[in-house]
Amino acid sequence: MTCKNCGNNFEGNFCNNCGQSSKVSRIDFKFLVHEIPNSVFQLNRGFFYTIKELCVRPGSGIRDYLAGKRKRFYKPIAYLLITSALYILTAHLMGINTFIADLFAGFMRGLGVQEQSYGVEIINWILKNQTYLTLLFIPLFSLASYIAFKNYKYNYVEHFVLNLYVTGQQMLIYLILSFVITKDNTLIIFPIALSMTYNIWTYIQFFDKKHISKLIRILLTYILYLIEIFLILFVIAGFLEKTK
Repeated sequence: MTCKNCGNNFEGNFCNNCGQSSKVSRIDFKFLVHEIPNSVFQLNRGFFYTIKELCVRPGSGIRDYLAGKRKRFYKPIAYLLITSALYILTAHLMGINTFIADLFAGFMRGLGVQEQSYGVEIINWILKNQTYLTLLFIPLFSLASYIAFKNYKYNYVEHFVLNLYVTGQQMLIYLILSFVITKDNTLIIFPIALSMTYNIWTYIQFFDKKHISKLIRILLTYILYLIEIFLILFVIAGFLEKTK
């Protein structure tokens, strides 16, 4: 058999020179229907399995991933990028703000920042690129969790992966609840409370040592994270004050 990709003669299901499958069919509508989800989003390579694991046994599933059982899991950064993009796109199509947008909008109003200032332009850019902002916040939360759970066996990068999956799943929570909770709804705080509860539940499962100090360490994680956020907001506030 001759490989249609590199011209190599081979036997079997895959070319031993370039690795292309021997079963290369003509591109038609059926090909596109199969190729869009499988090649663009690679949904056949663990996306729905990852959703299921993060819904049913999030802490245990992530611990399995870090232990080396990774073949069936969707990659953590890709998972977060897809779920956050779906949430932001849904919020845009529904004409509602995401939580991060409301947070920064309230922050600007509290500072009394002028609408035409350079600082507002920066904030507006952030709001239009919230996926990047989410990725920037995760290292901060990972640093907080790493410090709080310092005497456990996980390094900082493993904490980063843990929080990538947690945040990705939180984006799905926001996505689902965005259909029933609007900005004027009295339950607007519910998605945030639910996402924090999910985070706590995941951490309790993930850190498998059965000890009451886990709850204290989770609380410490949030305290350290808030300190980091306040320090950053303090720096931003100082910058925005200069732009008035």
